[in-house]
Amino acid sequence: MMTTPLLRFFGSIQFAVPLLATIVAVLVGATIYESQVGSSVVQHLIYKSPWFGMLMFLLAVNLSISALSRYPWRGARKMGFALTHLGLVLVIIGSAGVIHLSLEGMLPLRTDRPANNRIRVEGDLIEVIAPSGATQQTDIFIHPDGSISPSSVLGLSLLGYNENTMQTWEFVDGGESPNLALKLQLTSDRMGQNLQQWLAFAPLSYRNVSLGPARLELISVETEEDARAEIAQLSENEIAETDYFEAIATNSGKLYYATRSSQGFQSGTLEPGQVITPGWADLQLTLEETMTRAQLDRKVIPVEGKRDRAMATTPGILVETENGDRQWLPWGEPTAISQPDGDLLVAFTPKFFPLPFQVALEDFIVDRNEGSESVAMWTSKIQIQDPHQQTISDRTVWMNHPTWYGGWKLAQASWNPGDLRQSTLQVKREPLWITLLTWSGSLLVVAGIGIMFYGRAIAKFLNRSQPTATPQQLPVSDRSVATP
Repeated sequence: MMTTPLLRFFGSIQFAVPLLATIVAVLVGATIYESQVGSSVVQHLIYKSPWFGMLMFLLAVNLSISALSRYPWRGARKMGFALTHLGLVLVIIGSAGVIHLSLEGMLPLRTDRPANNRIRVEGDLIEVIAPSGATQQTDIFIHPDGSISPSSVLGLSLLGYNENTMQTWEFVDGGESPNLALKLQLTSDRMGQNLQQWLAFAPLSYRNVSLGPARLELISVETEEDARAEIAQLSENEIAETDYFEAIATNSGKLYYATRSSQGFQSGTLEPGQVITPGWADLQLTLEETMTRAQLDRKVIPVEGKRDRAMATTPGILVETENGDRQWLPWGEPTAISQPDGDLLVAFTPKFFPLPFQVALEDFIVDRNEGSESVAMWTSKIQIQDPHQQTISDRTVWMNHPTWYGGWKLAQASWNPGDLRQSTLQVKREPLWITLLTWSGSLLVVAGIGIMFYGRAIAKFLNRSQPTATPQQLPVSDRSVATP
């Protein structure tokens, strides 16, 4: 019997109905939202959020008070009601433990590499090492709109995230030795392209660049007469294996160009801002900038345009230093940012967790259906090496047949059809008490429902099946005879 109106309210059906309606609405919305942004975002924003935890806590309170209000639990219906509610409370506690205390990740393995003990878990890290030696490593969460939490780490502001960035190598002027570099802009309205391309004498790979079916080249001659002779020779050679654009530089700094396509041959002087239409579809080429003492400088830039986006595979984040310098950091690669008092070292990396043991892939076997190339089953033969226990255990893992070691579950996750030396395992761990709690709660729910609906019928059936006692007959000599 509840002693206060407040307790009666928290255990009442009037409180349970709107609470359950809210939870159901959240779960439906989370399912729809997960199909758009992925499970990791939904886990962070909803299932692991304090407000959703409070909703589940209130539901557990409602179930507990509702069950206690019917004490003493006499009769099948009250006993079944109490067991069902107690089981639901245990399931809620176990589910909260799974969400907040369990650990799951992917373990990539290869037959041609040594054992691995680092699993890739959900989330990303950013590590900052200041010029003073101060170090900070922080878990970060990337929101669907590209914003990042937390917004700063060790004085470094985290401004935004882009799923597709590409690494480019640009030239900056002011090198120690003479080196001519040309910055070319190539645009195509038909294909939606807007690309930058550099030609330079050093490194050598920038003297001759392949651009699809065309070739870009930078050559050097001594005088302007030599440049005109080179152009004349190119114009007379009407047979070319590929279309080309050739920039010709003289010792005096004068620039010329020659280009050939299916539309014919063109040549002339080359000036900054000059637009050239070489005849490669609707592609236009513009000389944007020239540098005489160029040196190579790496940059990471966000990708725009459908064609460019298809070429990019590296996520990146935009950061800003206390001095106002902005730079994109590629995922998985440390970057040094120059500062007046030294280099600021920053790494945007995946999050790993070290296992207490190592796993080596001994062999990966693919079984195919007889008479066809379709895959029937794939199997990973692994070796678990435990340096703490000084043991080595050979195991076999295949689809829906995991193995366990030291409280860890290792299951077959994926494989690479193009490389049978590779296999990926899913590694999961959750405390034993959580598993026992969840299973116990589920069993109590089933038992409680069974007792609540079928307890009376089972009791009646058992009572009817027991034999009934008949009164014993007395001997004839003991019977009393009535006299008239």
